[in-house]
Amino acid sequence: MYLLSLTDNVVTSARSTFGYVAHSLGGLKPWLLYQPRDASVPDPPCVRSTSIEPCHLTSPSHGCDADWGTDSGKVLPFVKHCEDRDNDGLKLFDEL
Repeated sequence: MYLLSLTDNVVTSARSTFGYVAHSLGGLKPWLLYQPRDASVPDPPCVRSTSIEPCHLTSPSHGCDADWGTDSGKVLPFVKHCEDRDNDGLKLFDEL
């Protein structure tokens, strides 16, 4: 992960924890590849991330059963769902 973080450009596949950590260590905004759906390539096939923060694949529950079912991506303005995942995973964004 450390060696990958020293590259100039990083392309990260969806759900790649290895890629998320590597680009965050390097302070890079990676290119994120979308996963194919129904045997077709998404248009566009990739997008530039708006944040260097890694995607937390599982939303935190804070140890409270009452939190399950709450859309954590709508609780705070700077916490949103990851670009390469549909309503799953959270990350920090600089802009509101």
